[in-house]
Amino acid sequence: MAFFDKLGETLSTKSKDVAKKAKDFADVAKLNSQISSEQEGINAAYLAIGRACYEQNRGQTGTPYDAQFQAIDAAMGRIAQLQKEIQVIKGIRQCPACGSEMPAEAVFCPACGTKSEPVVAAAPAPETQQAPTTEVPAQKVCPSCGTELPADGAFCPNCGAKV
Repeated sequence: MAFFDKLGETLSTKSKDVAKKAKDFADVAKLNSQISSEQEGINAAYLAIGRACYEQNRGQTGTPYDAQFQAIDAAMGRIAQLQKEIQVIKGIRQCPACGSEMPAEAVFCPACGTKSEPVVAAAPAPETQQAPTTEVPAQKVCPSCGTELPADGAFCPNCGAKV
């Protein structure tokens, strides 16, 4: 019997040790998570300080951060050019009045109705094969000129009529 008592005591002690180590591990993980959250807050504050410094000092020369300012300006220019290329590929442009996306060939913004000059696209290459016809759901059509309308448009992109 002494053997079983000793074995039971040993198992009980070891299980308590394992439980304590598991609790310690969980506590350390929780504290590390809190540290990470605090570091994210610090990084967000650094970012805000850097953005404010850039906004306040851009265009000025002789600052200790001229090289970084120039790198930011160059990157912003590249981003703007890439966004224009995306718009060309998608066949869209931004409304000069409200900033919403509109078809490149639209004369009027479907969101606000502002008139603007359409962007003339190159003629598409002739199709070599005719695509099979499939039933297309009914499109919204302008009551004034008959142009197909975008589903979310409030104005006709062709004539500017409110729909």
